[in-house]
Amino acid sequence: MTIRTVQRGIDWGHIALLVVLAGITIWYLHDAWSASSRVRNLILVLPASILALALAAGIAGGVILRGLKGVGDAGPEPANGPAPTLRDRIYPLILMAIFALYILTLPVTGFDVGSALFVIIALMVDGERRPLFLILYPAAFAALCTLLFRWLLPYPMTTLIL
Repeated sequence: MTIRTVQRGIDWGHIALLVVLAGITIWYLHDAWSASSRVRNLILVLPASILALALAAGIAGGVILRGLKGVGDAGPEPANGPAPTLRDRIYPLILMAIFALYILTLPVTGFDVGSALFVIIALMVDGERRPLFLILYPAAFAALCTLLFRWLLPYPMTTLIL
C-alpha cells in the first residue's frame, strides 16, 4: 500500500460549514427558548443543541489541529482502492426513501409498529439476515423508544400496540 503525504493547511470550507451549522443551531435554540423557557418546551431541543454544538466544536478543533500540523496522510492512492459499487452509491437514497415512507405512514402504522418496521427494513437493506435478531432488536428498540417518548412528551402519540 502506497501512502502519500501532502502539504495542507486549515480547511476553511469545513470550518465555514461548521460555523453555519452552529449558527443555525444557536438561532433555533434561542427561538425555542424565547417562545417558552419551560422544561417541557426545551426537553428535546436543549440537549440536542448542546450535543450539536459540542460535536461542531470537536470537529472544528480536529480540522484546525490537522491543518496546523501541515502534513497529513492522504491515505492510499485511489487506484489501489476498490471502486464503489452501484449499491454503495444508491444506499443513502434507499435509506432516505425508507425513512420517508416511515414518516408518511406513521399516522396509519403508529409510532410503535412503524418504528419496528423501519428498523427491520433498514437492517435488511444493510445486510442483516439473522431472523432472531431481525425480530427481537426492532421490537425492543421500538418498545423502548415508544415508552420513553410517551413519558417525555406532553401530548399523545398514535400507537397500535403500546
